Amino acid sequence: MTSRPVHPSTNTVPNTNLAAENSSPVPMPAYVDDPAPPHAARGALISRLCAAPVAIIGLLVLAGWTLNLPVLRTLGRATDAAMNPTVAVAFIAAATAIWLMAAEDVGSESRVARTLALLIVAIGFLRLLGTIARLEEGIDTVLFHYAMKSTSDGRLNQMSSAAAANLLLSGGALLLLGRRVRAREALAQVLAIVVFMLAQCAMLGHMYQSGWFETVGMFNRMALPTSVGFTLLSLGVLAIRRDSGIIAVVFSEGPGGTLARGLLPAGFLAPMVVGWVAIWALRVAEQTSSVFTGELVVMLFVLAMILVFVGLIAWNASQVHDTHLERSRAIVALRDSEVRFRLLAENGSDIVSLHDPTGHVVYMSPSCERVLGFTPDEMMRMSPFALVHPEDGDGLRAHFDALVRGMPVPAMTCRVLHKTGVHLWLELMCRAIVNRAGRVVRVQVSSRNVTERKDYERQIEDARRTLQANQESLIEANTRLAALATIDALTGLKNRRAFEERLMEEVARLRRNDAPVSLLMIDIDHFKAFNDTFGHPRGDEVLRTVARLLSRSIRDTDLAARYGGEEFAIILPQTDREGALQMGERLRAAIELATWTERGITISVGVATPGPMTATVDDLIDLADRALYRSKELGRNRVTQSEAA
Repeated sequence: MTSRPVHPSTNTVPNTNLAAENSSPVPMPAYVDDPAPPHAARGALISRLCAAPVAIIGLLVLAGWTLNLPVLRTLGRATDAAMNPTVAVAFIAAATAIWLMAAEDVGSESRVARTLALLIVAIGFLRLLGTIARLEEGIDTVLFHYAMKSTSDGRLNQMSSAAAANLLLSGGALLLLGRRVRAREALAQVLAIVVFMLAQCAMLGHMYQSGWFETVGMFNRMALPTSVGFTLLSLGVLAIRRDSGIIAVVFSEGPGGTLARGLLPAGFLAPMVVGWVAIWALRVAEQTSSVFTGELVVMLFVLAMILVFVGLIAWNASQVHDTHLERSRAIVALRDSEVRFRLLAENGSDIVSLHDPTGHVVYMSPSCERVLGFTPDEMMRMSPFALVHPEDGDGLRAHFDALVRGMPVPAMTCRVLHKTGVHLWLELMCRAIVNRAGRVVRVQVSSRNVTERKDYERQIEDARRTLQANQESLIEANTRLAALATIDALTGLKNRRAFEERLMEEVARLRRNDAPVSLLMIDIDHFKAFNDTFGHPRGDEVLRTVARLLSRSIRDTDLAARYGGEEFAIILPQTDREGALQMGERLRAAIELATWTERGITISVGVATPGPMTATVDDLIDLADRALYRSKELGRNRVTQSEAA
């Protein structure tokens, strides 16, 4: 990769910069590629597993309100608190947005998800605004006025302030996740956690039955299915982004993921269970003369929590200790693999080298002498990039600098000077070696001679260009032939074949869309006598002149064709009987008033305008021919409409 600058060889090929190939470099033991995050596929699955129950809850509750089924409104006993129907609608919208945003590739789906998130934000905001303003008429009344009546449990089914706040926060989190910006993703995670904690407060109130809803819990007066739905909704939002956030930490393979998976479930379940037992004991102590006094219950609660968390810490400590032992064994295996690496590097056909961040060589495998002719010692004394072809030097330096800055880079091909003065094409696979702080300290490069392959690719490219040029010439020739096949050589108008094809299209359009079409059949009067008198060359000139006059007088959408001999035909799309007669008269006048050398030239015109259900190509031509014959019978130089229509 380095050597003295010399004059470029004439045996060079235009530079091909970054080109990824299927070749693989010798693995560098001190460097490990970042594997694909194991939670990448799990994140989408978790989001959708959370979104599906939320949508089901919303649909069941809406069905309960629609069918007047209290069991579905509460998703439990009919006497329990019912879920607000507006919240059910928001749940369905939020579940749909999460499902769409969990997809790997989002296009139009992301716009739909953002629209649904805006709807959720609007619902929560309007409800909170009504609560602050103490308005009796709110969004609940507007959307589901019948749900505001008191039910058998004596509760009003209005949306609680906490539910409205959760909708506002959940919708805001989804909007923030609509764009891949790290600050927005972090804020979305915070909002989802707040939603989760508010939902847990309501769930604990239901679980402990502690009078929460009648005292300090008025703000968080959510029905049980509402709190469950918000719990799942917050987890789905947390799992949308698979490469950052809490879910990424939980499913990571590092010590943080190990601790999270071990402590989080117990951190939620243990206090909940022990707290329920403590509350039950306190209630028993209040109702009876039990030995369990309040202080004793609190002491036992503290003792139980100490035992639970000490056990969890001890279990996780053992897991971390086992990880440390595995790491120690991995270090020993790493040293062995380093020895094997040196054997491969020193005996392989590819050049394996190590460079410092400035590009200087710190190690070069002996194979460089077989490939480039220089010994490893000679290579290590050269300045960085000295052997690289001048046209490729800037690209390689930029490639190397990007790698040192920690950016991912693909393989690169460049020309490198051989000791004999000939440039060879080398494919370079570069990998960064980082220290524990994440700073690049070495760059490992595996170089492979691909000169033969580049020559072969050049030959293929030359052949491809030649083939493409031949194909373009063939297409151009075919286009000219196709045009000649539809053009009358004498007049330059369309020939009879092109006329019949166009007439078939117009008749088919007439039948489909009832679009009017008319046909003019034109014959030059006394043309045979003209030919006999002045000769066929002058007759041909008359035919060309008539063709030019007809082409100038018709519209761009019309088609003029030479039907045969001195007979012409004109197709008039979107033209009814009246318009066809006017066009025929205009053409007749144009021919009659034109300047003619030998004698005046006139034409006879037959006009046919068929009906939509009876038109065929043969019938339309026959009608126009009969009208033309009628014009000749009446003295020529006139326009006659066909009798049948």
